[in-house]
Amino acid sequence: MRVLTYTCPWPADHPKSDEYFSDPRLAAYAVPYNRVISGDASKDYLQKQIEILRTKAHWKKAYFYLWDEPLNLEQYESLRNIASEIHAYAPDARVLTTYYTGPSDAPLAPTAFEAFVKVPKFLRPHTQIYCTSEWVLGNREDLVKDIISELQPEDGEEWWTYVCMGPSDPHPNWHLGMRGTQHRAVMWRVWKEGGTGFLYWGANCYEKATVPSEEIRFRRGLPPGDGVLFYPGEVFSSSHVPVASLRLERILSGLQDIEYLRLFSSRYGRDEGLALLEKTGVYLGPERYTHEHMPIDMMRGEIFNACRS
Repeated sequence: MRVLTYTCPWPADHPKSDEYFSDPRLAAYAVPYNRVISGDASKDYLQKQIEILRTKAHWKKAYFYLWDEPLNLEQYESLRNIASEIHAYAPDARVLTTYYTGPSDAPLAPTAFEAFVKVPKFLRPHTQIYCTSEWVLGNREDLVKDIISELQPEDGEEWWTYVCMGPSDPHPNWHLGMRGTQHRAVMWRVWKEGGTGFLYWGANCYEKATVPSEEIRFRRGLPPGDGVLFYPGEVFSSSHVPVASLRLERILSGLQDIEYLRLFSSRYGRDEGLALLEKTGVYLGPERYTHEHMPIDMMRGEIFNACRS
């Protein structure tokens, strides 16, 4: 079980950075890319970062998150141009793109969903990790095959998913006010749909505060809890240690559930793992999953008994 992180607290050439990126618990990390620095300074900084990281064994974990949810042709073209700059320095660099629609002013297909499915063909070879919103799928898990059919995994392409403002209740997400199993079901959904990764946009994105002990306020316009998975310790005591939310604890439980299912599937095959997930009533789809914890215990118990020898 591993986690992903956007950036590192230390620059690429710092010894602590190498230790951090090499940690086996870290599955992937985003390489900082800043277009605020203009001209040659920006290119020199990017090239230096890439030169350092490419010499490391953990380079295979690296990816570039260049543009969040492009909407029109201009934004898609900007993304393609930036990716071209990076691939000029590192042809093996991975670029991740989040999206929920194709370019609105240059339809790629007759319908919105068909255009969405055609995004990989439009972005290739400028993106390697295609990260789609679960909101687009709604409760139509059968649409997953249409997305996957457009990818070229033999060339290293991956399909990840993400949640943010949507999807909303009753679908799995990490908003405050949702059920505990609803939070946990985010990971069940990832495993059942067959994605190779999952992206979440933020973990400490509160409204700005002048001091750490100030009352926590969620960002305006977002569902309560969106982008916030832990809290500053100073809000509750004199401690500087962050305090995990219950939702973060449930995410951990969901990740552990995936490890159980992976273990079971490694012994008996993925089809048997999917059958167990449904037979126990843990997760059948984004609107059909358990509201109680007993089915989860049953599933884990069956896996333990089947795999303990």
